[in-house]
Amino acid sequence: MRGRLRAFVAAIAVGPAMGAGCGRGAATAAPASSSSGAATLPGADGGAATAADDDGGGPMDAREAAAWSRARDGGGDDDDDLRLADLVGCSGLRERASTAALRPTALRAMAYCRDFSELPWMADVGVHGSDADALAVLDAVVEQSARVRRATDPEDADELHTGCGALLDLARAADRPAPRRVRAIRALRMLSDRGCVKRADIPTDLDAK
Repeated sequence: MRGRLRAFVAAIAVGPAMGAGCGRGAATAAPASSSSGAATLPGADGGAATAADDDGGGPMDAREAAAWSRARDGGGDDDDDLRLADLVGCSGLRERASTAALRPTALRAMAYCRDFSELPWMADVGVHGSDADALAVLDAVVEQSARVRRATDPEDADELHTGCGALLDLARAADRPAPRRVRAIRALRMLSDRGCVKRADIPTDLDAK
């Protein structure tokens, strides 16, 4: 009888330890998540890129990662760029542009921004960015200026005027590369209807003779 009692007590003592061991085993076997929780998508060089690279706006969910992949793999398809811009917004595109693997797609998709809240930043890239980035973002400014026809949100008025001022400085800078100046001039001529720049102030020295 005493032997059976000792065996029963021992079984009770061993039970919780086995349960704890199983719990640890289950946790170890579970798929490990990345420290950032970021969804991954193919990098420009075929490797994996995460939205958190270069502090590019933090982790992205699967829906956003898929939108970025479609826009980038589409090689400039307007519908994919439009859907991406609608999903993340213009500020989201700017944040993601700090990730090298996403930058070309982000700059191109900014043509579909629905307001001018990021125009100062876009103009700054047009002035100070690499040739590839500058031409891409200035092309986006030209397209955005031609596309956005709704009334300017009063909250964006300051950004619109600041951006136009930076574009005008670029357009006037004779020492800057002509391809950048030409794009700035094209954008300004369309934006002049919004009152952010006087048409007479826009340079004409690069006009075709």
